[in-house]
Amino acid sequence: MEPAQPPGKRPLSVWLLLLVLAVIALLIAFGAISSIWMLIALPGWMNVRFMVDVAIRLAMVAFFVGALIGVAQRRRWGRWLGLLVIAGLTLMVLLMPDTARYDNEAQRSGGAFGRMILAPLLMALWAYRFGLSAKARRYFAG
Repeated sequence: MEPAQPPGKRPLSVWLLLLVLAVIALLIAFGAISSIWMLIALPGWMNVRFMVDVAIRLAMVAFFVGALIGVAQRRRWGRWLGLLVIAGLTLMVLLMPDTARYDNEAQRSGGAFGRMILAPLLMALWAYRFGLSAKARRYFAG
């Protein structure tokens, strides 16, 4: 039987995801708070669709805060939620419309290369280092 190893240090990829989760949760929370203030300020304007929108925003805040807590406390489910968040961010990068203005086709092809090839590869590397590498397995094993 192998002796128990102390939990690994927190990898840089985990710190980066914690930062991203905190920023996303704060931004969505501020949006939800402003929507709630609008509901309070304009009571006759309430409709079901707007209240559903506020409920969805609050559920998203709860999801990101839960993922933040799970990752920070080295929970196994936090690891999988973190990988789900990274996959969602990758999907968002791929599906966002390209609204940049390019002067010529060379710039347009460079932008497409960055958005369709380079960004997903970097996100895949981040996902591997966050949840699948040996260092990450040691971190989440504790």
